[in-house]
Amino acid sequence: MTLKKVTMTVKHEGCWTEDVNAHTVTLNLEVYPEKGYLRSWLISDSRELKDRMRREPSVKKITRVYGGKDSTLIDFLNVYEGSIAGALYALEVLIIGNHNKGGLEHWSFVTGQNSMSEIRSRISSLAKITDFRAEDYVLSYPSLTEMERRVLHLALDNGYLEYPREVDSERLAKVLGVSKVTFLYHWRNVQRKVMKYMATNMGID
Repeated sequence: MTLKKVTMTVKHEGCWTEDVNAHTVTLNLEVYPEKGYLRSWLISDSRELKDRMRREPSVKKITRVYGGKDSTLIDFLNVYEGSIAGALYALEVLIIGNHNKGGLEHWSFVTGQNSMSEIRSRISSLAKITDFRAEDYVLSYPSLTEMERRVLHLALDNGYLEYPREVDSERLAKVLGVSKVTFLYHWRNVQRKVMKYMATNMGID
């Protein structure tokens, strides 16, 4: 069976995404069909989005809001029935990413070639598909150098990504036998490559 990576754009009437011009990116998506909702973590460049979402019938509950200087992280529950995420989950696709911009939902997912007709039909019953593209899905990963891989594994294994950090960059640099400046140089390269890889695969412009 040939796997296809699909990028799909829809205008979903009746959803909170329809009239929102803010740019939002879904960071995590958990689906609970038996409970009738799905849980999403999204980051937005709008500080007012949470207020708009609270007025939407498709949003069951906003659990937490974390405000930052330039963005807001929103943890919320959305109704399962009639949602694009719920439909894709039921169709057993592998959801790679979702972001919303200008009143449109942009989805990327992996599915079998023979499933695309059924997917288009099901999504069309919920929303207007404005773009639907498919390409062969090629398994890939960020291209890291040997040092970058060592830096990444060391950071993950020693709690460098925890908050608060369990180890500082100077200590990790000593383990690698390099200067702190050299460690941070490779660490920033890792961040740049990983984020670029994620943005490309999630279909974020």
